[in-house]
Amino acid sequence: MSENKGLDIFGIKPIANAIDKTVQKSLEGIGGFLQLTCKPALGELGLLVQDQVRHWRLKNVIKMLEKAKGKLDFNDEKLQLTSHPRIGLSIIENSSLIDNEEVQDMWAGLFVSSCTESGTDDENLIFIDLLKQLTTAQAQILKYGVENSRKIIYPNGLVIADELKIHCDSIFELTGIKNYHRVDRELDYLRALGLIPGGFDPESTDLIADISPTYLGLSLYVKSQGSKLNPDDFWTTELVTKEQVDKEEEKRAKEEAESKKSR
Repeated sequence: MSENKGLDIFGIKPIANAIDKTVQKSLEGIGGFLQLTCKPALGELGLLVQDQVRHWRLKNVIKMLEKAKGKLDFNDEKLQLTSHPRIGLSIIENSSLIDNEEVQDMWAGLFVSSCTESGTDDENLIFIDLLKQLTTAQAQILKYGVENSRKIIYPNGLVIADELKIHCDSIFELTGIKNYHRVDRELDYLRALGLIPGGFDPESTDLIADISPTYLGLSLYVKSQGSKLNPDDFWTTELVTKEQVDKEEEKRAKEEAESKKSR
C-alpha cells in the first residue's frame, strides 16, 4: 500500500511492476523531496518513469537528487527552501544524462545552491548553462584547478586564482585521456567558456598547461558545492592578499638576482 501511494505521486500505478524495487523505494523518498523543493519537476520525473528507454536517465536523476537531499538542511523535518521551477526542471533534465559520480555531485550541489527562501532566484541559470556544456574530463580539470590553486583577494574584493600549471602527463592521470591532442581540445573549450585563461603553450618544449580557474570558474565550483556564498566568503580562511603575493614575487626576484651574481 505504501509503495503504491509513493508511486502515485507520478501517476504510474499501471506500470509499477515494470520498475525494480530499488527504484521504487528511491522514488518514494525523492517524490516527497521534490514536492518541497520543486513540485513542477515531479511531472518530468514521471515521464522518465513511464518510458523504459529512459530508465538509465531516471536512475541518474534519482542519484543526483539523493545527493542533493543529503546536502540540504531540514528544519523540524520540513524544508524551508525551494528552487525556481525553471532552475529545478533544467537541472533534472541535464543531470539525467550524466552518470559520472563527480559530475553528478556538481549537479546536486547546483540544485542545492538554487534553493532559496523565496524560490524566485534564477541566477544559477548561468552555471547550469556552463555545467551542461562540460565533458567529464573538463569538469575534472576544472575541479583540480580550483582545489589546488591559491586564491588571491584583490583590494577591490575580487578573488582570482593564482597561476597553476600542470604537465600533460598529470592531466592524463587525472582524466584517463591518453591523447594530448584531445587534452588540448578540452583545454581550449574550457578557455572558450571563460573558465580558465590558458591551456598549452605552443612555443614551449614541454606540454605544460595553465589551468588556473578564472573568477567564473571559481564561482561555478562554489555553486556546485551547494553554497550560495561568493568566492571571497567561501575561501575566507584560505585567502592571501595581493600585497602578500607582490612581496613574495619581490623576494623571489631578489634571490634570483643574488644567485646570478654569485655564479
